[in-house]
Amino acid sequence: MVSVWGERVVAVIGALLAVYMMRLAWSFPAGGHLFPVFACGAMIAVSILMVVRTFVTPALFEKSFPSRPSREIVIPLIATVATILYVLMIFRVGYYTSTLLYLVIFSLAAGVKNRRAIALTVIITLPLMYAFFELFLQARLPQGWLI
Repeated sequence: MVSVWGERVVAVIGALLAVYMMRLAWSFPAGGHLFPVFACGAMIAVSILMVVRTFVTPALFEKSFPSRPSREIVIPLIATVATILYVLMIFRVGYYTSTLLYLVIFSLAAGVKNRRAIALTVIITLPLMYAFFELFLQARLPQGWLI
C-alpha cells in the first residue's frame, strides 16, 4: 500500500537532491549551468506537485499495489536502467557500440517484436549518426574498446 507520508518523504528527498545538484551546476562555465538548473527546477516543481497531490487526492494513496508487477511498472524501470547503463557504457565501450546496444535493448523493452524493424533502425541510424557527428560536425565522440 502506498502511503501519503511515503509520497511526501520521496518528494522532499527529490527536492533536496535537486537543490544540491542545482547548487553544483551553478558554477559551470560558459552558460553550461542553464540546462542543469532548468532540469533541477523542474524536479522541484514535480516534488511540489507530488506533495500537493497528497492533500488534494488522499484516497489515491489508499489503494494497494498488485501482488505481481505489471508491464506498465516494469517497462519504465527497464528503460531507466538501460539509459543509465548506456551513459556509463559510452566511455568504456565506445559511443557507437553502446548506442547499438541501447537501440536494441530499448526497442525490445518498449515491446517492438519485429526484429527486422529493429535491425533496419540500427543499420540506418548508426551510419547516419556517424556521418553527422564525425564527418559533418567533426565531434570526435568517445571511443572505447570497440568503436
